[in-house]
Amino acid sequence: MDTDTVVERFGLSETTEAWLYQAAQLPRPSGGVPLPPRWEASGALSVFGLADEDATELVHWWPDDSWPPELWWLLERMYAQVVADLYTRTPEWRHWPALVEADDPRLRCASVFAFAAAVPHLAEVHRRLGVPWEATAATLGDVGRHVAQTRRMFGRVGLETASWIALHFRAGLYALGRLQFEPNVLAEQAAVTWYPASEAASLPAELHPGQPALRVHIPAEGPLDARGVEESLTRARPFFRSCLGTDYPVATCTSWLLDPQLAEYLDPASNIMAFQRRFTLVERQNPGNTDVFRFVFGMPEVRPDEAPQRTRLERAVVEHLRNGGQWHVRTGWLRLG
Repeated sequence: MDTDTVVERFGLSETTEAWLYQAAQLPRPSGGVPLPPRWEASGALSVFGLADEDATELVHWWPDDSWPPELWWLLERMYAQVVADLYTRTPEWRHWPALVEADDPRLRCASVFAFAAAVPHLAEVHRRLGVPWEATAATLGDVGRHVAQTRRMFGRVGLETASWIALHFRAGLYALGRLQFEPNVLAEQAAVTWYPASEAASLPAELHPGQPALRVHIPAEGPLDARGVEESLTRARPFFRSCLGTDYPVATCTSWLLDPQLAEYLDPASNIMAFQRRFTLVERQNPGNTDVFRFVFGMPEVRPDEAPQRTRLERAVVEHLRNGGQWHVRTGWLRLG
């Protein structure tokens, strides 16, 4: 089996083909992909916090002898890559094939199965770092959240955000209560903005480019209540000092939730506005319409005429666009206690 055969069999994109060529250079997993038989699949998937509908489908499509060799080869490559990245603790962002447009549900779910097989490895790495199981389980629960998001956006089971979940499996993200934290440094990266070196020179040393910082991420679940946010922020610095041996005095957040234009529509006492007030904004901004539609409406495209108008936030998003405005992604920072 080789990459060209697999790409041709499933009609994979050039981006996925390039990913597979790289993954094919890794040694084949000894003993294959360590997944239990189907009758134990529910237990293997339970840590992901899947919705019942998603769990049922994933068990139904669980890898077995009916899978063609090409599909097993792709799954082995995915598993080999996630394990290699975990043990080398590769820091860079890695693209992962989403395959959400594939007709074959087994192909769409292959990344979920690869991550499921790698759970014992991640749990062991976390254990060595001193990460309590509670935090490991909360971190892995993000898989179910994103599988559910994929269903909402595309109407089918799969994992459109496999690249995001791959970060968890590099021990690169941790859920601590309401918020998630990504150990990183202050730098420009994709939508993340930061002060240019000339401007940062006048700032305190901990705000200079390249200094350690925790990137805050906000799972799309439930209200962004101030108490939960405060508890997460209070936990973060001592947690990472203990587990990773690095002090992170600063946290940043890059999100459409930090767009000051929301103040024109939302109650100043709302959870979103209270969250905004915690951060000092970096001046530069990036386009945010797509992010808003993904996270507010669960829509992969910006389509104001199709967006529901059930809440104040939903109405604000659409009204702003209809009035000729644009939403932005902003980066803000705060000091951790």
